[in-house]
Amino acid sequence: MKAQPLTTELLDELSGFDQSVLLSEFKQRRYLFECDKAIRVDPAEGYMCKGIVYALSNDFDRMYESFQIAMRLAPGDDLIKTNFIASMGNFGRFEEMKEMLGTQTIIEDSIKLHTFFRALISTLELEALKEINSDYVNTVEKALSSLNLEFKDVKSYIFLFNNLMYQKKLRFGMVPSISWLVEDDDLFVYYDFVGTANQSMEIMDEFDKLVINLGLKQIARKLTIVLLPLSVC
Repeated sequence: MKAQPLTTELLDELSGFDQSVLLSEFKQRRYLFECDKAIRVDPAEGYMCKGIVYALSNDFDRMYESFQIAMRLAPGDDLIKTNFIASMGNFGRFEEMKEMLGTQTIIEDSIKLHTFFRALISTLELEALKEINSDYVNTVEKALSSLNLEFKDVKSYIFLFNNLMYQKKLRFGMVPSISWLVEDDDLFVYYDFVGTANQSMEIMDEFDKLVINLGLKQIARKLTIVLLPLSVC
């Protein structure tokens, strides 16, 4: 469905933000006011815009609720679904993304293909990933083999980190272009997130404690997760 003129203008402005942006309280109030105006014209699209505003505000619960309302009001609307999937991806909700994307038409849509790739690599679904980018799978497998790391152990380690970030309800994601590279017998996996350097240190301290408690220290000796804070505006 094509967006209404009021919604189109609002969407264009919101999509102009870099995903590293955290909306100020003033900007959030301003955009929510515009969303309420859009709701009076087209409720589904207005709630979709609200979902995007809350996503840019690091408010996962309200983002999810707003998109759920939009989807109920306009089932099957591809514009709403695409924005919902993108927002879920920015919060690292990769399993939900895969379910929403499905396997039909993914290859035909470059945006959905990129989104699906990101979800697969972040959850280490290598068999499915081979159909999209077999070279990247080879890079990951060679890296693990060179350090004698078991795939199942590494997947558990990555799942543990993802789950911790889910609980924080922050926008985050793996950075595929610089991840799974071996340097001096250490494998590096990079994530970025919308937050501060202090938050990054606190999260990694908490993760280190989980790793020790769950007996995964042997993986940590060879695999280093780096959490990069994006600029907060």
